Amino acid sequence: MDRVAFVNSTSASDAIVETSTLSACVDALYVYPVKSCAGARVSELRFDADGRIEGDREWTVVDARGELAWLGSHPKLALLQPKLLGDALLLRGEGQQPLRLSREPAGELITASIWSPEQGRMVGHDARDAGALAAQFLRELTGEELRLVKLNPSSRLGTGPNALHAVSTGSVVELNECLAAEGRAPVDARRLRPNLVLREAQDPLPPFIEEHVMQMVWRDGDAIGEGTWRRLVHRTACERCIVPNVDPDTGHVQSGIEVAIAALSAQRWPGLASRFGVYLQPPSGGSLKEGTVLTMELDF
Repeated sequence: MDRVAFVNSTSASDAIVETSTLSACVDALYVYPVKSCAGARVSELRFDADGRIEGDREWTVVDARGELAWLGSHPKLALLQPKLLGDALLLRGEGQQPLRLSREPAGELITASIWSPEQGRMVGHDARDAGALAAQFLRELTGEELRLVKLNPSSRLGTGPNALHAVSTGSVVELNECLAAEGRAPVDARRLRPNLVLREAQDPLPPFIEEHVMQMVWRDGDAIGEGTWRRLVHRTACERCIVPNVDPDTGHVQSGIEVAIAALSAQRWPGLASRFGVYLQPPSGGSLKEGTVLTMELDF
């Protein structure tokens, strides 16, 4: 394996990595059953044959026009806590009775309009309405007329190419140091809405090391020396909007988080859009468990 030197110049204490591979450990895993709503921490991510996370963003919320309701326009959606239960979707929210829905709703077939970065416009996707009780739950939680819908499988594949979002704990620490310098309170990784949070396995990971990952590999199996090798392959950087301003615990908007993210990004990627985290393509099938050690193959 070729050896390289990487100097991290954005950290308060510069770190040098002299190898093209590093080990990282899975610190936390999240699934987002309903797009733009709270994530559910899980012990394992499972991947389907299409290389998507099972149960991730199967559902979405739309407004009266049928357009995606996202956290930038509807921050109280952060208070909607969905959980997948076999053949059911359980909705929970502050001060509300939990609502159990079928994972195969029988409501009206509608067209959900979702922004396509590739096409630069709203694109219609077939979806099935979850019904009046779900709409009432959303109204009581957010005070707005919204509908919960489930995307059909082909529409789910067509809503975007980005399958898994990853950040590292070192990057979050770096962000918090920047926020502290501005007199702001720290945030946790949930602000970035990742599916995968990485931490050091042995050697410390420099902040934003995930931006240099070509791929990460691990052995998918419980027995030592057995199992199938799986890989997560780099797809693209995650360009950030105002969503990290939304407090996941309160649904309140705290302006300035995105400014700190942009300032750190400009140090690493001058002249480019604000970045934090990366999108990775999962394998077709298999799983990734909390605590798994992955080998990161890096490109500087």
